[in-house]
Amino acid sequence: MLKIIALILFLIPSLLSCGYQSVYSEKKNLDFHITSMEFTGNNEINKFIENELNKYDDKKKREIKIIIDSHFSKNPIIKDKKGNVTNYELVAKINLTVKKSEKLENISFNESIKIEKNNDNFEQVKYETKIKRNLYQMLTNRIIFYLKNTK
Repeated sequence: MLKIIALILFLIPSLLSCGYQSVYSEKKNLDFHITSMEFTGNNEINKFIENELNKYDDKKKREIKIIIDSHFSKNPIIKDKKGNVTNYELVAKINLTVKKSEKLENISFNESIKIEKNNDNFEQVKYETKIKRNLYQMLTNRIIFYLKNTK
């Protein structure tokens, strides 16, 4: 019992004060300003990315314009003997066009994940929503990383 209490007293302070911060939580090294954003494709992805990119705007730095074409698909990959889908692949794809000082750069980002179908439709929708948000966040992080590291 004493060992458990000592372990708890040791773990709680060390876990709470580990200094974890998100990679993109600090805006110190931003060197771009997005002057305009155009979106086509999937509205859900576009709204998520727009909200996230608005957080990373430094008006004192180099100006860029971006165009994002997004797509999302839910593809069946495995069916049972009756023909019912048991596994899906969720795929989010973004085609990013960046215009900076009269140069156009095109790049594509893809994220996908394979999931099993749940028998409970309500739980399936909740799970897919979480997965979609994670896919969108990964794509947004890749866009921000790309914009920060290209000159």
